[in-house]
Amino acid sequence: MPALHCLLVAAAGLDEASQRSTGGSTRHTAGNVDIQLLRSLWPQSESLLNASQLDSGVELAGADDRLACVRAALSRRTPVSIGAIGGSITAGSNYAVRSGATHLYHHKLLAALDAIHPVRNGHSLSNGGVPGTGPTYMEHCVHDHMPRRADLLLVEYAVNTDRNPASFERLLRTLLLLPHAPALVVVNAHRWRAVRPQDGRTDKCWNSKWPVDMAANATQRAAQSWGSAGQRDEINSDEDAIADLCRHYNVPLVSMRGALLGAVRSGALSIPAFMRDCKHPAGEGHTYLAQLLLHRLLSPPALTQAPPARGHPHKCRRAPAALAGPLHGESGRESAASVCARGSQLPRFVASAQGFELTDEGRGPGKLGYVASQPGDSLSLCLPFPAGGAAARSPKVLWLGYLRSYEHMGRVRVSCDGGCSCLATLIDAHDTKDGVSVTDVRRVVLRAARRGVGEEREAAG
Repeated sequence: MPALHCLLVAAAGLDEASQRSTGGSTRHTAGNVDIQLLRSLWPQSESLLNASQLDSGVELAGADDRLACVRAALSRRTPVSIGAIGGSITAGSNYAVRSGATHLYHHKLLAALDAIHPVRNGHSLSNGGVPGTGPTYMEHCVHDHMPRRADLLLVEYAVNTDRNPASFERLLRTLLLLPHAPALVVVNAHRWRAVRPQDGRTDKCWNSKWPVDMAANATQRAAQSWGSAGQRDEINSDEDAIADLCRHYNVPLVSMRGALLGAVRSGALSIPAFMRDCKHPAGEGHTYLAQLLLHRLLSPPALTQAPPARGHPHKCRRAPAALAGPLHGESGRESAASVCARGSQLPRFVASAQGFELTDEGRGPGKLGYVASQPGDSLSLCLPFPAGGAAARSPKVLWLGYLRSYEHMGRVRVSCDGGCSCLATLIDAHDTKDGVSVTDVRRVVLRAARRGVGEEREAAG
């Protein structure tokens, strides 16, 4: 019997730091590293975190066994592979991708490790950040965005989780269950808030056109918070939810909020000194994140097991430990093995296109996708589907990624034909409530199409 195919049809109907080194000393350390060395290595490093801020910025030390393996490799002069995944902060921009920019936190961490623990040809780094995306995208495509066998994975999504922490949990569980058990550190940037001058409302972001001096205005400094006792910070609820998940799985967590909130509220550090806007760090902000990562990596917490002995790397070759049950119930359980297609990989699945064109709209290859501008435009995707038996009868899940934004967006109707069926669904990509442009996903359950007795025909497409 020939293999069946599922034909997915999308028809568009458009509607419109802190103080400098403090305490009178000219030296302090980040993971026992002299700050003068860091300043010689890192651009935008005139201001560095002091010892107290470093300790406060490690919001959760977490389990140390996997990081101990990384330290053991460094001490043996073994090359270490680092992977970083996240949104625009990790990718290098909130518009066009600059993944090789040396001001980014993971590049600065790499430079420090190359200097402190040099190896021939250097340690390696893969920047898997994708601007405008959150864990709802990355949980399905993470294997395409990280090294095949990373030793250390950095995960940054505090300002991109979009109040869907279960998606972050699914991603986190997927990474924790990788067969080679890489070390994980979660990197929480912070969404700094502002008091709107026109009505005094506390907003989640500031506008550069506001007539407010974010550096000098005491009201703006006082607006920064971590929530009071027994209460949550609603503007940063995603950050709090990620911290809850790190505690649940005992994953190390470094936090910009933990390191800098006190200095910002006291007026010792102005937000514009280290942030481009409320969510995206400037070079100094990336320096602080790199310093926190270096501190946690090279400074094991007290009362942890000793790292594996030098000369015995086999002690780190272990299977991942069993995980606790999902904090968010079954919605937080990791997805089954999946195949991801994005950007330049999409055309091979296109059966026909009317009005839809593959374009990055001038924003770089990381933004490549199909775009239509007229009502009635359509795109048909032909996807492989099991031909028969239990595999065909059991439902499959397709996740459709799309841009959700506050302007220039419309609606698309999704239906299925050929070898599979699905419930027709309408995706409305126009969203004014957040004023941001992000990648969102829609879950489509696919089932084998019913056939007449003895009917054998290949699906359309």
